[in-house]
Amino acid sequence: MDARLDRIKAAFNALDTDANGYLEADDFDRLAHRITRALDVPENSAKAQALHTGCRRYWQGLVGTLDQNNDGKLSYEEYAEFHEPADYEANVRPYADALTAICDRDDDGFVQHPDFVRGMQAVGFPAENIEALFQAFDPHGTGRVATSEWRTAIEEFFLARGSHAVGDTLV
Repeated sequence: MDARLDRIKAAFNALDTDANGYLEADDFDRLAHRITRALDVPENSAKAQALHTGCRRYWQGLVGTLDQNNDGKLSYEEYAEFHEPADYEANVRPYADALTAICDRDDDGFVQHPDFVRGMQAVGFPAENIEALFQAFDPHGTGRVATSEWRTAIEEFFLARGSHAVGDTLV
């Protein structure tokens, strides 16, 4: 399997929060709840609400474009079928913005290592892969990653463009 297909599979598995083999609206609601809980962010805060909205928009964009049999859920085959449909990036960006913002606890444009790890574990990635990803973002050991750099990497990972992305360390 090539790196692009590995990313698609890892992304599907992370988004399938109940591991039932399908992506459904509830998976994206659970994802937002898991992240807010992991970071101890109140559900009624602006950042939590933005994350919930971003997750819902991401889901709506996916299902609206990829649900070939109109059953309201996506199989892996449907999800993997097409990864750069019209408006896909517009649907991923709000999720990426909200995830990086909620992990940027002090709003300084950087995510500290512990918050990065908690957020990525809540998304559903293995700890050892998260550490490898953080090292790729922080080769000089500053203990933080720029939210703009991470957001771009999220988009590249979930859009599964090309044969290499920094997010390949997650698979």
